[in-house]
Amino acid sequence: MHIMATSDLHGNLNGLDPKGADVVVLAGDIAPLKGRGAWHVNDQKKWINKKFREWTQSYPDVQFVVTHGNHDFFPIAHILFKDQGIDWSFGFSENVHFLGDRGTEINGVKFYGTPWVPIISYSWAFEGEHDTLKRWFSKIPADVDVLITHSPPHIPGSDVDRSIQTNSEHFGSGELTEAIIDKRPRFVFCGHIHTGQHGGVDFEGSRIYNVSRLDENYEIAYEPTWVEV
Repeated sequence: MHIMATSDLHGNLNGLDPKGADVVVLAGDIAPLKGRGAWHVNDQKKWINKKFREWTQSYPDVQFVVTHGNHDFFPIAHILFKDQGIDWSFGFSENVHFLGDRGTEINGVKFYGTPWVPIISYSWAFEGEHDTLKRWFSKIPADVDVLITHSPPHIPGSDVDRSIQTNSEHFGSGELTEAIIDKRPRFVFCGHIHTGQHGGVDFEGSRIYNVSRLDENYEIAYEPTWVEV
């Protein structure tokens, strides 16, 4: 199985061509977001229902395995803005597997996706404190082949969770690191920290990739990662 993996598109599909892939993995922050109010999130939902749907439909022979990220408010908009009188329904084309803390199997390969990240400012989607992260990451099955997380784990000696562009501190999830040690997925694809170390890190039997596409200025900086599973 040929997998093309990327994340943190933030609505930028320019030049993203999955031809030759059997599966495209998208590890969160897929949709554009100009603000966190109801009308901005409604624009995000519309982008999912039109632009993203049209893009995935244009590759009918490719399966898309997607989780969401802290910028992707559209899955919880019906809860956050339930009194706004807006239709918050969204949908994907038939070749999209949308994994919000659940899994799917494609041609014998088991995928699982989770959107959760450590607290940033208590104002983003799918942020969690220690107990919340432990609870959600404990649901990762032990037999998963490909784990898709928006948050990177914190891996000692690596910079997958540190912005190299801004020389930031490490922002990875130790709770996710513990889950990876416990569950031993073959591959982990993450993003969130845009200019974290790309290229892959071996850790406790797992191969971990930060696959963010954009840099910290939201400019295209990285090509997708291709692996054979």
